[in-house]
Amino acid sequence: MREELARAIREVLEEGKAQAALFLVEKDGKLLPHLARDASDPAIEAAYAGDRRFAMSAFTAIALPGVEGKVAVVGRECDRRMMIELAKLNHLDLERVLLLGLPCSQELADACGCDHPVPPEPVAEPDVSPAPGPAREEGESEASTAGRLEYWLEHFSRCIRCYGCRNSCPLCICKECAIEREELVGTGSYPPDIPIFHIIRALDMADRCIDCGMCELSCPADIPLRELYRGVREVFKGVFGYEPGLSPEEKSPMAFLGEPADFGAHE
Repeated sequence: MREELARAIREVLEEGKAQAALFLVEKDGKLLPHLARDASDPAIEAAYAGDRRFAMSAFTAIALPGVEGKVAVVGRECDRRMMIELAKLNHLDLERVLLLGLPCSQELADACGCDHPVPPEPVAEPDVSPAPGPAREEGESEASTAGRLEYWLEHFSRCIRCYGCRNSCPLCICKECAIEREELVGTGSYPPDIPIFHIIRALDMADRCIDCGMCELSCPADIPLRELYRGVREVFKGVFGYEPGLSPEEKSPMAFLGEPADFGAHE
């Protein structure tokens, strides 16, 4: 995969399809972003194509202002969906981004329970199939509301309010964060006010979360956050027929308020 990736990076730079290429390189066991402006850049041969993941959309938003023209970004399907949502929020110009699609390995897809492991135009033919979503833990799937509430309260009780879920999320970009507002979430309590802290964030992400799993990877308390956000996304999709990250043209239903009667139809 690394050879195919390096070839694709060199080609877009040599042919002028992009004026710079953004990818990850490994140095001393750490992955670092690298911006290549010329096809002769030796770092291209070391472009990372493994299973460790970072949100390339964040690096892209940082790199774009320093480049005249297009930036070719090595990213996965999750990265493509992140950038679509960031573009809707006017945080990124998709016209200036060329995705060099990196397919996930079967191991990574299975570990993530990912049903979209391959971007539309991958740099190499992948040998990977969509994986079923992760099975819900025993208790959450109980029919009773009380059973589900008990399940989530137990998980939320481990929260130390480190904000890792928010800080690692590529789509948490609000200048003022609701989970830092004293009138909504009291300060000085650890765990934070239960369950309002996590419910606020889950509802806020209902029309933006693309299920990349960065939040859960960052959580030191092992709270099954993807399970929570997937559940909210399923409800949102069932009501509005909308799934974030799929289409740059399709706006979120939350982008406009409509009339009171419009909301009454979904009661």
